[in-house]
Amino acid sequence: MDIQELYVLLNHIGDNINTTPVIDFASMKGLHFCRWFIIEGLTDVSGRSYPDSLVYAAYYDGSEEDHLKELLDNCMSSIKLIYGYCKDFPGGTAATDSAIIRYFKKRMSKNQLLWPAYRGGTVEQIIGEQRVRDSIQIYLNKRLADNKINGLTPDEIKAGIVHYVQNDPSLKWALTKRADPPFGWKFMYYFKLVTKLLLIVLLLPILLIFFIPIWWLLLSRIFEKKDDKKRKQIVRTKTITDLLNKEDRVFMNQLTIYGCINRPYWYRLTTLKIGLWIFSLNGTYRSNKGKLSGIETIHFANWSLFNKGKNVMFLSNYDGAWQVYLSEFIDRSAMAMNLTFGTTANYPKTKRLLWEGAFDEQAFKTVVRNNQYPSQVFYSTYPYITMKNILNNSRIRKGLDGSSEESVSDWLKRL
Repeated sequence: MDIQELYVLLNHIGDNINTTPVIDFASMKGLHFCRWFIIEGLTDVSGRSYPDSLVYAAYYDGSEEDHLKELLDNCMSSIKLIYGYCKDFPGGTAATDSAIIRYFKKRMSKNQLLWPAYRGGTVEQIIGEQRVRDSIQIYLNKRLADNKINGLTPDEIKAGIVHYVQNDPSLKWALTKRADPPFGWKFMYYFKLVTKLLLIVLLLPILLIFFIPIWWLLLSRIFEKKDDKKRKQIVRTKTITDLLNKEDRVFMNQLTIYGCINRPYWYRLTTLKIGLWIFSLNGTYRSNKGKLSGIETIHFANWSLFNKGKNVMFLSNYDGAWQVYLSEFIDRSAMAMNLTFGTTANYPKTKRLLWEGAFDEQAFKTVVRNNQYPSQVFYSTYPYITMKNILNNSRIRKGLDGSSEESVSDWLKRL
């Protein structure tokens, strides 16, 4: 592909998303976020080069098939223009919906771990609940200006809000409790949990006899010493001008990182997969209400392997500034960063897989910048709705539909 022309095209799309959009992303009702970025000049730790690649990543409601169909229904001309630069993309009369979907599916990379902060929150719900909150705030501001709230009890204020919502056809839906997931979904959800816990119990003797003394204490030390012998001083290796130009355009930012899995592959890959499997338990069954290890700024995060496990990618969307985001990771999840990113080349020195590494804040942030790349296109359906606001809006709705366990006074403080 003519990579420079593709850079120009994607940068043009990305630079105009919030002014005169080239692609009508807003027409895709199931799309939360998406990005396109180019991977150029990638190698593995052995120095083997890989072809330049175009990556599309998206988080969406519904199935993979639904998303691809919606993408083509609304953006077909742009998809043909973008992927016309890519090898083997069907062209001319062969560029049918089914042929393009087959092209995408054949090249999909499996997520080793996908963590959505707001499990079950659709685009329609997130935007709708923000609209409800904004409308209630306008109603309360008017009541305050007219001096019609002073002297009312919390119950009377809430009753007025409910009456206001009930009498507005565009808001009335918020008085209805969200539908529970179907029984089949719940069954599989908890069946997988029980299966994983049973597996841990069955493997516990092996973990105690083999994994802890050999994998964790012995092998980790052997390979860490080998890493130390060839370790270079961690310094900034590239300019970050392109990154800074793409950051803070809206309140939400994105992080795109990829790098090389360190040798020996069998040990590093297994360690990474074990770590991500453990974190998937936490993300699926514990950190599923908007906080990842206590961090309230992340909208989603995912890890994936590509090039036959020689390279790893981490993608995330987050609220606020890059420095704050990375500091939160270090403060709350340094061990998790070590267990996952510690498997990659040029990561800060770790000890016994979990310690040191990310605890060296400046070294960790430098390594992240060295392995971070700009997304030429980044789109968010709700770029100004923070994760905290999403959670707060959801709890406001629960107060309206009667499912909240908060006191009326505490509920009103959310407004």
